[in-house]
Amino acid sequence: MKQIESYTAHKQDGILLNANEVSDNINEALKKDIKALIDTIDFNRYPDNDCLELRKAYGKYIQFDENKILCGNGSDQMLDLIMSYYLSSGKTLYTLSPDFGMYDYYASRYDAKILKFPCEKDGSFDVDQFIKMGKKNHVDFIIFSNPNNPTGHYLKNEDMLKIVEAFKDIPFVDDEAYIEFAQESMLPYINQYEHFYITRTLSKVFGLASIRTGFLIGNQKNIETLSKIKVPYSLNTLSQKIAVHALNYIEDALKRVKPICCDRDELLKQKFKGIELIPSHANFILVYSSNISLLKQLFEDSHIVIRTYPDKDYVRITIGNKEENQKVFEVLKQFEKEIL
Repeated sequence: MKQIESYTAHKQDGILLNANEVSDNINEALKKDIKALIDTIDFNRYPDNDCLELRKAYGKYIQFDENKILCGNGSDQMLDLIMSYYLSSGKTLYTLSPDFGMYDYYASRYDAKILKFPCEKDGSFDVDQFIKMGKKNHVDFIIFSNPNNPTGHYLKNEDMLKIVEAFKDIPFVDDEAYIEFAQESMLPYINQYEHFYITRTLSKVFGLASIRTGFLIGNQKNIETLSKIKVPYSLNTLSQKIAVHALNYIEDALKRVKPICCDRDELLKQKFKGIELIPSHANFILVYSSNISLLKQLFEDSHIVIRTYPDKDYVRITIGNKEENQKVFEVLKQFEKEIL
């Protein structure tokens, strides 16, 4: 069997700023709704395989036909599903470097080649050169996150459309996990391009990472085809019902965006010797350092869990609440003192 590096996500203690979760729990009204709905569930029955109620609720939120939406156990399952359909030995997945590590993981499962276009330090990249490299290598499948994880760079719709148009005959997945923190979504263009898809999640701004609920949005015919190969009953009843109720509190969820972005931008204004903070359009920042091992150690000593990357000179830090962000600031100031 082909050796595939496992994905590790160990449960950790301390201040958790490593997984881009929101720092506050769901509101009390939603908690009350969830407690009440427990009594309505027939736990002896399988869940709705079609997730009809949830697809309608999410469709209402994004103003989209539910027949163009597929639900799954996190957007990760949706990514795995679409790659399982399109990728195989000899096929080439085209993405950015850096980007979400699970793209590599899933592509490797299907023995696909992986081609990466290198981004600048801030996550930006030359769109024309990206297209040129993809065409030259005859890529079969394109995927990247927008805003980008881990850089936080956001590619405007004008540039996204250039790429979609250039590769309109092959599948292109726009991973919009963090879109609520950015600007425009590419959703309005789904109907114009047969092979264009978008993935979404309730794990980020909605604060529902624990219920693992994600979505794939695309051309209705393609969504119907993919639904036929999706693992049956993959999204449990409790997750479906909680998600439906949570979508009644959209305004509460979106109220998180402004304070998180304000706190992020306030941190980005700061200057630290030996450290470079990368501008972001998401709920995290990428931090480069001239002494990354020292920076990692200082965060570990302060019991702050951040996202680290082997053999890279950067780390990713989630924007937390006021107290958590203050502790991050203190670690960065301590780093500055240590290197002087």
